[in-house]
Amino acid sequence: MSLRLDEVERVTRATVNAFSAAGIRTCLVGGMACSVYETARIPGDVDIVCLTETHTQAQLKAILVATDSNFYTIASRDPLATYRVLWYRLGLRRSCKVDVLIPGIMNIPSVPGPRIAYRRSRSDLPLMPFLPLLLLKLQAWMDHGEADKLHPRVKQYIDVGDIGELLALAVSTYGVDLKKDRKWLPESFVRAAAKRVKAYVKRYPESGEQWREIGFSV
Repeated sequence: MSLRLDEVERVTRATVNAFSAAGIRTCLVGGMACSVYETARIPGDVDIVCLTETHTQAQLKAILVATDSNFYTIASRDPLATYRVLWYRLGLRRSCKVDVLIPGIMNIPSVPGPRIAYRRSRSDLPLMPFLPLLLLKLQAWMDHGEADKLHPRVKQYIDVGDIGELLALAVSTYGVDLKKDRKWLPESFVRAAAKRVKAYVKRYPESGEQWREIGFSV
């Protein structure tokens, strides 16, 4: 089921607003954050990071379900999974998946409040700062390529498209500079990213100059 951008934005705002009402700071990652930063691909779901140290993912999902009746959870397709999958009901047989994340999961860095980014065109949507968003997308590219199953490996092609657009925007629009962001990003996060950058450039050497422009050694 393909979703329209306005539908994904509707779900995003409902999620952000519900957490804000509960006093929980958030920032968007994944395809929706990329879209707000003006990449072309329409995201298929919502990925949101809750900047909290006192809630589990299950508790955060429960907050959404209790706040807005359009949120609901279902059992995972994985029979061994202990978590439930969160969705937002858009209409008859139309729903949008919502992934609620917390710092540390998938190496997501915690973002200090002043570092949360906003775009003037959608000033109500909090974003992961541009560089860590790009580096998390790079991590996804590598993880998908190393997956045993076919479906995640196919996602690599989507990742490459997103990374290409983000790199171009990093250089042409946002003036991304590793030196500035590494002041607050965990050093382990930056070191791991540097290794992934070299692996990416080995596969896509034409991207090397853009990585250099934002501060990486390739």
